[in-house]
Amino acid sequence: MHDNTFNLSHLDWLLNAIANLNVIVIGDAILDCYLEGYSDRMCPEAPAPIVNVTHKEYFPGGAANTAVNVRSLGGHVTFLSVIGDDWEGSLLQQVLLQFGVSSNYLMVEPGRYTLAKQRVKAASQILVRFDSGITNTIRKNTEQALIEELERRYPECDAVIVSDYSYGVLSDKVIQALSQLQASHNRVLVVDAKNLIAYRHLDITAVKPNYNQALQLLNIPSLSHLCKEGKQNIKSRVEQILLYRDQILDLTGAKIAAVTLDAEGGIILERNSQPYRTYTKPTTQSRTSGAGDTFTSALTLALAAGATTSLAADFAATAAVVVVEKEGTTACFASELREFLVHQKVEDNGYLAFC
Repeated sequence: MHDNTFNLSHLDWLLNAIANLNVIVIGDAILDCYLEGYSDRMCPEAPAPIVNVTHKEYFPGGAANTAVNVRSLGGHVTFLSVIGDDWEGSLLQQVLLQFGVSSNYLMVEPGRYTLAKQRVKAASQILVRFDSGITNTIRKNTEQALIEELERRYPECDAVIVSDYSYGVLSDKVIQALSQLQASHNRVLVVDAKNLIAYRHLDITAVKPNYNQALQLLNIPSLSHLCKEGKQNIKSRVEQILLYRDQILDLTGAKIAAVTLDAEGGIILERNSQPYRTYTKPTTQSRTSGAGDTFTSALTLALAAGATTSLAADFAATAAVVVVEKEGTTACFASELREFLVHQKVEDNGYLAFC
Protein backbone atom coordinates (compact mmCIF):
# COMPACT_ATOMS: atom_id res chain seq x y z
CA MET A 1 0.00 0.00 0.00
CA HIS A 2 1.14 3.50 -0.84
CA ASP A 3 1.51 6.80 0.99
CA ASN A 4 -0.84 9.65 0.09
CA THR A 5 0.52 12.96 -1.20
CA PHE A 6 -2.55 14.72 -2.55
CA ASN A 7 -1.80 18.46 -2.76
CA LEU A 8 -2.85 21.79 -4.26
CA SER A 9 -1.24 21.17 -7.63
CA HIS A 10 -3.21 17.93 -7.99
CA LEU A 11 -6.37 19.80 -6.96
CA ASP A 12 -5.84 22.58 -9.51
CA TRP A 13 -5.35 20.07 -12.32
CA LEU A 14 -8.41 18.06 -11.33
CA LEU A 15 -10.73 21.03 -10.90
CA ASN A 16 -9.78 22.36 -14.34
CA ALA A 17 -10.43 18.95 -15.93
CA ILE A 18 -13.69 18.41 -14.02
CA ALA A 19 -15.16 21.72 -15.20
CA ASN A 20 -15.68 20.28 -18.71
CA LEU A 21 -17.29 16.99 -17.66
CA ASN A 22 -20.93 15.99 -18.11
CA VAL A 23 -22.16 13.41 -15.60
CA ILE A 24 -25.45 11.55 -15.40
CA VAL A 25 -26.63 10.61 -11.91
CA ILE A 26 -29.48 8.13 -11.84
CA GLY A 27 -31.03 6.74 -8.68
CA ASP A 28 -33.34 7.20 -5.72
CA ALA A 29 -33.96 10.81 -4.70
CA ILE A 30 -34.65 11.52 -1.04
CA LEU A 31 -35.64 14.70 0.80
CA ASP A 32 -33.59 15.02 4.00
CA CYS A 33 -35.12 17.17 6.72
CA TYR A 34 -33.52 18.23 10.00
CA LEU A 35 -35.77 19.57 12.77
CA GLU A 36 -33.56 21.09 15.47
CA GLY A 37 -34.52 22.47 18.85
CA TYR A 38 -34.24 21.95 22.58
CA SER A 39 -35.86 19.68 25.13
CA ASP A 40 -36.40 20.57 28.78
CA ARG A 41 -39.42 18.47 29.71
CA MET A 42 -41.03 15.09 29.17
CA CYS A 43 -44.26 14.28 27.40
CA PRO A 44 -47.12 13.62 29.90
CA GLU A 45 -48.66 10.98 27.61
CA ALA A 46 -45.55 8.82 27.33
CA PRO A 47 -41.91 8.59 28.54
CA ALA A 48 -40.59 10.67 25.65
CA PRO A 49 -38.90 14.08 25.46
CA ILE A 50 -40.77 17.08 24.09
CA VAL A 51 -38.67 18.89 21.48
CA ASN A 52 -39.38 22.57 20.88
CA VAL A 53 -38.36 22.98 17.24
CA THR A 54 -36.52 26.25 16.57
CA HIS A 55 -34.91 25.53 13.19
CA LYS A 56 -35.71 23.50 10.07
CA GLU A 57 -33.33 22.62 7.26
CA TYR A 58 -33.95 20.68 4.06
CA PHE A 59 -31.30 19.00 1.92
CA PRO A 60 -31.23 16.77 -1.17
CA GLY A 61 -30.56 13.22 0.01
CA GLY A 62 -29.72 9.87 -1.55
CA ALA A 63 -29.00 10.10 -5.27
CA ALA A 64 -30.01 13.78 -5.14
CA ASN A 65 -27.09 14.43 -2.78
CA THR A 66 -24.77 12.64 -5.20
CA ALA A 67 -25.95 14.94 -7.98
CA VAL A 68 -25.42 18.00 -5.78
CA ASN A 69 -21.86 16.90 -5.01
CA VAL A 70 -21.06 16.51 -8.72
CA ARG A 71 -22.27 20.07 -9.26
CA SER A 72 -20.55 21.54 -6.20
CA LEU A 73 -17.21 20.10 -7.32
CA GLY A 74 -17.58 21.82 -10.68
CA GLY A 75 -19.04 19.15 -12.97
CA HIS A 76 -22.17 19.47 -15.12
CA VAL A 77 -24.86 17.09 -13.91
CA THR A 78 -28.02 15.58 -15.35
CA PHE A 79 -30.05 14.10 -12.51
CA LEU A 80 -32.51 11.35 -13.47
CA SER A 81 -34.93 10.15 -10.82
CA VAL A 82 -38.59 9.78 -9.87
CA ILE A 83 -40.58 11.75 -7.31
CA GLY A 84 -44.23 12.01 -6.36
CA ASP A 85 -46.71 14.78 -7.05
CA ASP A 86 -46.66 15.80 -3.39
CA TRP A 87 -45.33 18.52 -1.09
CA GLU A 88 -42.10 16.62 -0.44
CA GLY A 89 -41.47 16.27 -4.18
CA SER A 90 -41.99 19.98 -4.78
CA LEU A 91 -39.71 20.87 -1.88
CA LEU A 92 -37.02 18.51 -3.14
CA GLN A 93 -37.11 20.24 -6.53
CA GLN A 94 -36.69 23.60 -4.80
CA VAL A 95 -33.69 22.55 -2.72
CA LEU A 96 -32.05 20.97 -5.75
CA LEU A 97 -32.33 24.27 -7.60
CA GLN A 98 -30.79 26.05 -4.60
CA PHE A 99 -27.73 23.84 -5.06
CA GLY A 100 -27.61 24.48 -8.80
CA VAL A 101 -29.04 21.12 -9.94
CA SER A 102 -31.82 21.20 -12.52
CA SER A 103 -35.05 19.36 -11.72
CA ASN A 104 -36.00 19.16 -15.41
CA TYR A 105 -35.16 15.46 -15.62
CA LEU A 106 -37.10 14.33 -12.57
CA MET A 107 -40.09 12.17 -13.51
CA VAL A 108 -43.18 13.07 -11.48
CA GLU A 109 -45.31 9.96 -10.93
CA PRO A 110 -48.91 10.76 -9.94
CA GLY A 111 -49.94 9.09 -6.71
CA ARG A 112 -46.36 8.26 -5.68
CA TYR A 113 -45.12 9.56 -2.34
CA THR A 114 -41.64 11.10 -2.46
CA LEU A 115 -39.04 9.51 -0.20
CA ALA A 116 -38.32 11.67 2.84
CA LYS A 117 -36.29 11.25 6.03
CA GLN A 118 -37.00 13.60 8.91
CA ARG A 119 -34.51 13.74 11.79
CA VAL A 120 -35.42 15.38 15.08
CA LYS A 121 -32.43 16.77 17.00
CA ALA A 122 -31.96 18.32 20.42
CA ALA A 123 -28.60 19.34 21.89
CA SER A 124 -26.93 18.10 18.67
CA GLN A 125 -28.31 14.60 19.31
CA ILE A 126 -30.63 12.84 16.87
CA LEU A 127 -33.55 11.57 18.94
CA VAL A 128 -35.66 9.96 16.24
CA ARG A 129 -35.92 9.66 12.46
CA PHE A 130 -39.19 9.41 10.54
CA ASP A 131 -39.06 7.79 7.09
CA SER A 132 -41.86 8.13 4.57
CA GLY A 133 -42.47 7.57 0.89
CA ILE A 134 -43.10 4.74 -1.56
CA THR A 135 -40.34 2.22 -2.27
CA ASN A 136 -42.28 0.14 -4.79
CA THR A 137 -40.88 -0.23 -8.30
CA ILE A 138 -41.83 2.69 -10.52
CA ARG A 139 -44.75 2.24 -12.92
CA LYS A 140 -44.24 1.05 -16.49
CA ASN A 141 -44.96 4.41 -18.12
CA THR A 142 -42.59 6.19 -15.71
CA GLU A 143 -39.98 3.52 -16.32
CA GLN A 144 -40.25 4.00 -20.10
CA ALA A 145 -39.97 7.79 -19.80
CA LEU A 146 -36.88 7.41 -17.60
CA ILE A 147 -35.25 5.01 -20.07
CA GLU A 148 -35.96 7.31 -23.01
CA GLU A 149 -34.37 10.26 -21.22
CA LEU A 150 -31.38 8.09 -20.31
CA GLU A 151 -31.00 7.07 -23.94
CA ARG A 152 -31.03 10.71 -25.04
CA ARG A 153 -28.42 11.81 -22.52
CA TYR A 154 -26.03 8.85 -22.45
CA PRO A 155 -24.13 9.57 -25.70
CA GLU A 156 -23.42 13.15 -24.53
CA CYS A 157 -22.04 12.30 -21.10
CA ASP A 158 -18.52 11.57 -19.85
CA ALA A 159 -19.53 9.50 -16.84
CA VAL A 160 -22.52 7.86 -15.17
CA ILE A 161 -23.18 7.34 -11.46
CA VAL A 162 -25.76 4.80 -10.33
CA SER A 163 -27.00 5.56 -6.82
CA ASP A 164 -29.33 2.68 -6.03
CA TYR A 165 -30.83 2.48 -2.53
CA SER A 166 -33.27 -0.25 -3.66
CA TYR A 167 -36.16 2.21 -3.43
CA GLY A 168 -37.73 1.41 -6.78
CA VAL A 169 -36.17 3.66 -9.43
CA LEU A 170 -33.54 1.20 -10.75
CA SER A 171 -35.90 -1.46 -12.05
CA ASP A 172 -34.71 -4.51 -13.98
CA LYS A 173 -35.61 -2.82 -17.27
CA VAL A 174 -33.73 0.36 -16.34
CA ILE A 175 -30.65 -1.70 -15.45
CA GLN A 176 -30.99 -3.57 -18.74
CA ALA A 177 -31.13 -0.25 -20.62
CA LEU A 178 -28.01 0.88 -18.76
CA SER A 179 -26.24 -2.31 -19.80
CA GLN A 180 -27.10 -1.79 -23.48
CA LEU A 181 -26.08 1.87 -23.43
CA GLN A 182 -22.80 1.10 -21.69
CA ALA A 183 -22.03 -1.60 -24.25
CA SER A 184 -22.57 0.93 -27.04
CA HIS A 185 -20.88 3.99 -25.52
CA ASN A 186 -18.51 2.69 -22.78
CA ARG A 187 -18.47 5.60 -20.34
CA VAL A 188 -16.89 5.79 -16.90
CA LEU A 189 -19.56 3.99 -14.88
CA VAL A 190 -19.51 4.00 -11.08
CA VAL A 191 -22.10 2.05 -9.11
CA ASP A 192 -23.08 2.67 -5.48
CA ALA A 193 -25.83 0.16 -4.77
CA LYS A 194 -27.16 -2.00 -1.98
CA ASN A 195 -27.36 -4.92 -4.44
CA LEU A 196 -24.14 -4.75 -6.44
CA ILE A 197 -24.70 -8.21 -7.92
CA ALA A 198 -27.52 -6.76 -10.06
CA TYR A 199 -24.92 -4.70 -11.97
CA ARG A 200 -22.12 -7.19 -12.45
CA HIS A 201 -22.98 -7.76 -16.13
CA LEU A 202 -22.45 -4.07 -16.91
CA ASP A 203 -18.99 -2.90 -17.89
CA ILE A 204 -18.44 -1.18 -14.54
CA THR A 205 -15.48 1.09 -13.93
CA ALA A 206 -15.83 1.15 -10.14
CA VAL A 207 -18.11 0.14 -7.29
CA LYS A 208 -18.26 1.80 -3.88
CA PRO A 209 -19.57 -0.52 -1.20
CA ASN A 210 -19.35 0.47 2.45
CA TYR A 211 -18.25 -2.11 5.01
CA ASN A 212 -21.71 -3.57 5.64
CA GLN A 213 -22.44 -3.80 1.92
CA ALA A 214 -19.13 -5.59 1.39
CA LEU A 215 -20.04 -8.08 4.12
CA GLN A 216 -23.41 -8.68 2.48
CA LEU A 217 -21.79 -9.10 -0.91
CA LEU A 218 -19.30 -11.64 0.44
CA ASN A 219 -21.81 -13.28 2.79
CA ILE A 220 -19.37 -13.15 5.71
CA PRO A 221 -19.76 -12.06 9.36
CA SER A 222 -18.50 -8.74 10.67
CA LEU A 223 -15.12 -8.38 12.34
CA SER A 224 -16.76 -7.64 15.70
CA HIS A 225 -18.78 -10.85 15.46
CA LEU A 226 -15.68 -12.89 14.64
CA CYS A 227 -13.78 -11.37 17.53
CA LYS A 228 -16.59 -12.15 19.97
CA GLU A 229 -16.58 -15.74 18.80
CA GLY A 230 -12.80 -15.91 19.16
CA LYS A 231 -12.49 -17.14 15.57
CA GLN A 232 -10.33 -14.42 14.11
CA ASN A 233 -7.01 -12.76 14.84
CA ILE A 234 -7.53 -9.94 12.35
CA LYS A 235 -7.33 -6.57 14.09
CA SER A 236 -8.92 -4.22 11.52
CA ARG A 237 -11.60 -4.03 8.87
CA VAL A 238 -8.90 -3.21 6.31
CA GLU A 239 -7.14 -6.52 7.02
CA GLN A 240 -10.43 -8.39 6.75
CA ILE A 241 -11.41 -6.82 3.40
CA LEU A 242 -7.95 -7.41 1.93
CA LEU A 243 -8.48 -11.16 2.36
CA TYR A 244 -11.33 -10.95 -0.16
CA ARG A 245 -9.89 -8.61 -2.79
CA ASP A 246 -10.32 -10.96 -5.74
CA GLN A 247 -13.76 -12.11 -4.62
CA ILE A 248 -15.07 -8.54 -4.41
CA LEU A 249 -13.82 -7.72 -7.90
CA ASP A 250 -15.13 -11.03 -9.29
CA LEU A 251 -18.56 -10.71 -7.69
CA THR A 252 -19.10 -7.13 -8.84
CA GLY A 253 -17.37 -7.40 -12.22
CA ALA A 254 -15.78 -4.01 -11.57
CA LYS A 255 -12.28 -2.90 -12.48
CA ILE A 256 -12.01 -0.96 -9.20
CA ALA A 257 -13.65 -1.47 -5.82
CA ALA A 258 -13.48 1.40 -3.34
CA VAL A 259 -14.57 -0.03 0.00
CA THR A 260 -15.25 2.69 2.57
CA LEU A 261 -14.68 1.71 6.20
CA ASP A 262 -15.94 4.58 8.36
CA ALA A 263 -13.24 5.63 10.87
CA GLU A 264 -10.68 3.35 9.18
CA GLY A 265 -10.93 5.32 5.93
CA GLY A 266 -11.06 3.09 2.89
CA ILE A 267 -9.26 0.54 0.77
CA ILE A 268 -9.07 0.74 -3.02
CA LEU A 269 -8.86 -2.61 -4.80
CA GLU A 270 -7.85 -2.93 -8.45
CA ARG A 271 -6.81 -5.84 -10.61
CA ASN A 272 -3.05 -6.19 -11.15
CA SER A 273 -2.31 -3.38 -8.68
CA GLN A 274 -1.39 -3.15 -5.04
CA PRO A 275 -4.25 -2.14 -2.69
CA TYR A 276 -4.33 1.59 -1.98
CA ARG A 277 -5.31 2.95 1.42
CA THR A 278 -7.15 6.19 2.14
CA TYR A 279 -7.60 7.72 5.56
CA THR A 280 -10.11 9.92 7.33
CA LYS A 281 -10.70 11.90 10.50
CA PRO A 282 -12.63 10.22 13.32
CA THR A 283 -16.06 11.81 13.67
CA THR A 284 -19.48 11.23 15.19
CA GLN A 285 -21.96 9.05 13.32
CA SER A 286 -24.38 11.99 12.97
CA ARG A 287 -21.82 13.76 10.80
CA THR A 288 -21.29 10.95 8.30
CA SER A 289 -24.65 11.27 6.52
CA GLY A 290 -23.97 11.81 2.82
CA ALA A 291 -20.19 11.34 3.03
CA GLY A 292 -20.44 8.23 0.87
CA ASP A 293 -22.28 10.23 -1.81
CA THR A 294 -19.48 12.81 -1.75
CA PHE A 295 -16.83 10.10 -2.08
CA THR A 296 -18.64 8.51 -5.03
CA SER A 297 -19.10 11.83 -6.83
CA ALA A 298 -15.49 12.91 -6.41
CA LEU A 299 -14.12 9.50 -7.38
CA THR A 300 -16.23 9.44 -10.55
CA LEU A 301 -15.24 12.95 -11.60
CA ALA A 302 -11.55 12.27 -11.08
CA LEU A 303 -11.62 8.99 -13.00
CA ALA A 304 -13.54 10.64 -15.85
CA ALA A 305 -10.94 13.44 -15.87
CA GLY A 306 -8.21 10.85 -16.51
CA ALA A 307 -6.69 10.72 -13.02
CA THR A 308 -4.90 7.62 -11.82
CA THR A 309 -6.86 5.41 -9.46
CA SER A 310 -4.74 6.47 -6.48
CA LEU A 311 -5.11 10.18 -7.23
CA ALA A 312 -8.86 9.76 -7.73
CA ALA A 313 -9.08 7.93 -4.40
CA ASP A 314 -7.16 10.68 -2.58
CA PHE A 315 -9.38 13.35 -4.13
CA ALA A 316 -12.51 11.45 -3.06
CA ALA A 317 -11.25 10.84 0.46
CA THR A 318 -10.29 14.49 0.89
CA ALA A 319 -13.75 15.62 -0.23
CA ALA A 320 -15.33 13.16 2.23
CA VAL A 321 -13.25 14.57 5.10
CA VAL A 322 -14.50 18.07 4.27
CA VAL A 323 -18.16 17.04 4.48
CA VAL A 324 -17.92 15.02 7.70
CA GLU A 325 -16.84 18.20 9.44
CA LYS A 326 -20.25 19.68 8.60
CA GLU A 327 -23.61 18.89 10.17
CA GLY A 328 -26.31 17.05 8.27
CA THR A 329 -26.48 15.89 4.67
CA THR A 330 -24.26 18.20 2.71
CA ALA A 331 -21.94 18.68 -0.25
CA CYS A 332 -18.28 19.46 -0.76
CA PHE A 333 -17.48 22.61 -2.71
CA ALA A 334 -14.30 23.15 -4.70
CA SER A 335 -13.50 26.27 -2.66
CA GLU A 336 -13.70 24.23 0.56
CA LEU A 337 -11.25 21.67 -0.81
CA ARG A 338 -8.77 24.42 -1.58
CA GLU A 339 -9.16 25.97 1.86
CA PHE A 340 -8.74 22.56 3.48
CA LEU A 341 -5.53 21.80 1.60
CA VAL A 342 -4.09 25.24 2.30
CA HIS A 343 -4.76 24.64 5.99
CA GLN A 344 -3.09 21.21 5.75
CA LYS A 345 -0.08 22.75 4.04
CA VAL A 346 0.39 25.06 7.01
CA GLU A 347 -0.03 22.21 9.49
CA ASP A 348 1.80 19.41 7.68
CA ASN A 349 4.25 21.27 5.44
CA GLY A 350 2.38 20.30 2.28
CA TYR A 351 1.73 16.65 3.16
CA LEU A 352 -1.80 15.41 3.58
CA ALA A 353 -1.34 12.81 6.26
CA PHE A 354 -4.75 11.25 6.62
CA CYS A 355 -6.72 11.55 3.39
